[in-house]
Order: sequence, then structure tokens, then C-alpha cells
Amino acid sequence: MTEKYEFIVIGAGIYGAATAWHLACKGASVKVLEADDIGTRASGGPGRRGVRANGRDVRELALMKRAYAIWPTLHETLGVPPFYEQCGHLLLAESDTQVCELEARAWLQRGQGIETELLNRDELRTREPGLSHKIEAALYCPQDGVANHSVTTRAYAAAAIRAGVSFSTSTSAKYIEFNNSRADAVITADGQRYEAKRGLLIVANAGVQSLLAEIQYLPTWNECLQVLISAPLGSVPFSHLTGHIGRTVSLKREGNGRVMISGGWHGSWDSETNQGYTINAAVEGNVTEAIAIYPLLKDLKIEVSDANHLETFTPDKIPIIDQLRAHNNVWYATGWCGHGWAIAPVITEDLAKWMMDGERPQHLEPFRISRFTK
Repeated sequence: MTEKYEFIVIGAGIYGAATAWHLACKGASVKVLEADDIGTRASGGPGRRGVRANGRDVRELALMKRAYAIWPTLHETLGVPPFYEQCGHLLLAESDTQVCELEARAWLQRGQGIETELLNRDELRTREPGLSHKIEAALYCPQDGVANHSVTTRAYAAAAIRAGVSFSTSTSAKYIEFNNSRADAVITADGQRYEAKRGLLIVANAGVQSLLAEIQYLPTWNECLQVLISAPLGSVPFSHLTGHIGRTVSLKREGNGRVMISGGWHGSWDSETNQGYTINAAVEGNVTEAIAIYPLLKDLKIEVSDANHLETFTPDKIPIIDQLRAHNNVWYATGWCGHGWAIAPVITEDLAKWMMDGERPQHLEPFRISRFTK
């Protein structure tokens, strides 16, 4: 049996759900295939995600500047309660060399139109009096914030369904059916055939490489990242989204007196069960880094430790967003490197426009796979 749509989207995370919604709003018929459920894996799990320009690669800053205008009212556009909080981001430094790097980044970010302040010790402690005495300075982006990723993804999916998009969860794409220079259809593990009359988008993150393995090599790999949520504290000793230029740590207020701790510590991925597991040493190391920044966290207890966030990385730590040269009705995006969340509302809008109009948006030029080759 064959079902026919103008576009097939593989992956129902933030990128698949949002692009499908944008396509449907332009009048296209869309089918979304998801091996698990809406808003799981890289778009799921506990806690909230950072929406930040601070410390980003320069090639992503133009996208982030556009995203600033979308996030504060995105919940209204999607017809749901607020899920975004603009709390500002602090990127901390505690050595002379690190402070010099912050100065350079301040110049860079301001040049790209990102509101950025370099705070000295006294200015910083006016904002965060609970900081360690070792912290010398911080780069501050007041427009940065956090968003509930599961709520946001489901809101996009619900809006897409209202616009006519069809979602099939627990439906694994097995292979793509090619015919000369075009992809004709997606065949799922249960034998169902979904024909793509105009094109196919693959945004299944860690699954993109396996689907395209025989057509296009992607210089990507997967990393299993941990997220920790504390038990309720008497009071949370900070108010900003916080990172550090030299330490592997990111801190967020999680609500109800809890703290989210992340930043790049690894768990262990079991490919047989398709599950991630935290490692005690990594949990302890992540907590130690948090306490080094905010000593008042010394009695913090971890309530939730999760390592089901399988993220895909690239050699230069920015995503690959492109189309197949030999099959130009296939688009793909992967390699978000743990920070693709904030720019999702912009990239998905650009992807939908590209798929409908056939012209690559200028903002996506830096993310071609050809950047890795001569």
C-alpha cells in the first residue's frame, strides 16, 4: 500500500515538527515519520534547553539574532501557554587568559548585532552575589534565555496537525527508494510505502547517517550527554543561565527550587537497548564543577540523572544542513553539537522555504557539507 504526500519528513523532534508545520502553512501536504515518539531523544528528556547567542560560533550568530525576535512570542504563534524565559546568559572566566578570550568574544558578538556586555568582578557580583571568589569576569547576553524543549516540540507538532500534517510514531524508516536523480519514497520497517511527490527531509539527528550511508558520507558521530536535576533547594543561589569558558558545566534554574546541571559530560550508550546510562564519576564531576562556580550548591542532591540525550557532532562543532547533490529533492540536517535548540525556529523556517521554492536561503550557506572539502 502506498500513501502519497508532497513532502515526507523523517524525525519528529523540534526540527521535524517545526519544518512540517511551516510546510503545511505554505499549503503543502506533509507526512512525518518517527521511530519513537514526538519530542523524544535529542528533543526530549528532563530539564530545559538554553536559548543563547553567548559563546556561539560566528557562523550561527546571524541565525541567533533572528531567533531573538521569535522566541518571546512563539507560544502565542503556536497557541499554547508560555514556555520560554528570557533570563540572560553569563559566560564566566577565572583566569587572565580566559578574560582576554571574553574580550575578543565581546567584540565578535557586538559586531554581529548581538547585545553583549563584559562584566568585571564588581559588576558581576551585583548580579550574582553567590559566585565563587575565583570568578573574575563574565560575558553577559541579556536576550538569552531558556525554553522547555518537550513542551515546545509538542506545541509545534500540535500546530502542524491542526494545519493538516499527518504524524506516524513508532514507525521506523528502513530505506529510501531512489529513481535516477530523485528520491521517490520512504519504505518503513513494516513495509509501508510513503511516496514523496516533491521531496524528502531527513532530520532524525543520530539516524540521518544510517539512512544516507550508501549515498552520502557524513563526518558526524554520536555522543551520549547527561542531564542532572537536583532535589529542591532552600533557595537557588543564581538567577541567570550560566556557563563557563573553561569548565564543562551549564546551570539553569529548573523551577520549584531545583537546578539543572549539564554542559557536556558523557554517559554510556547501549546500542542494543537504545538507552543511555549515567556514569557515577561523570555525575560527581559535573556536580563538582557546579559547586566550584556557586559554592552555595555544596549540599545539593541529585534527584534525576539522565543520559538518553544522544546528540550528533561534527568536526567544526556546527551543523550540516544541505541537500544531496545526486538526488536534489532530498534535504537533510544533523550535527547539532548540543546547541541546535536555540536556532531551530529560524532554521526550520528557512528549510521549509528552501523545500518549497528550491532556492537555498543565504543564512544556510555556511552549513553546506562542502565546507569540509576543497
